[in-house]
Amino acid sequence: MSAQTATIQRISSSVSPGPLSDEQSQPRHLRLAPAARRKLGRSPVVASLVAVGVVLVILATQLGLSIAISQGAYEARALEVEQRDLSRVERVLSQNVGKLSSPQNLAENAAALGMVQNARPATLRLSDGVVLGALESVTSDPRGNIVPNSSLDAMPVVDAEGLLVPRGANTQAASSAAPVRWKGKLPAPNTH
Repeated sequence: MSAQTATIQRISSSVSPGPLSDEQSQPRHLRLAPAARRKLGRSPVVASLVAVGVVLVILATQLGLSIAISQGAYEARALEVEQRDLSRVERVLSQNVGKLSSPQNLAENAAALGMVQNARPATLRLSDGVVLGALESVTSDPRGNIVPNSSLDAMPVVDAEGLLVPRGANTQAASSAAPVRWKGKLPAPNTH
């Protein structure tokens, strides 16, 4: 008999309610499995404390990283605000430089310093060396701005001593002093 046939006969004999064979009448050798041995070194309290400790370390690490990242965000925001303020200051200063370099401001400062305008300037034509205009021209009285600029009202003017004074204070001093007319040639050092 082969092993398959024996298995089929056992199954069929256990299913059929006929008389019991010798194999079925003999008691089987079944017994309870022994209980699993516990390891005495670790208790569940220690394991739970270790697990809670690991969770607390993870939370503390996450909190530390969050604080570091948020601190960087605050520093970045402060730098953005500082950059915005500095760009505003730069814009105002560049506008003031534009106002101070305007021809109206230069004319007022020149008049405040006592400079006079030459009504008929002489020019030199370089192609043939001819002087156009009179070398002995008459100078005019010092005058301020011919074309007024209202944006210069808040800007200071340089006075005769080289100090910055408000615009209105300098016009009274310039009008009281008569222009000095130069007589003769301008003094110049001998270069040869």
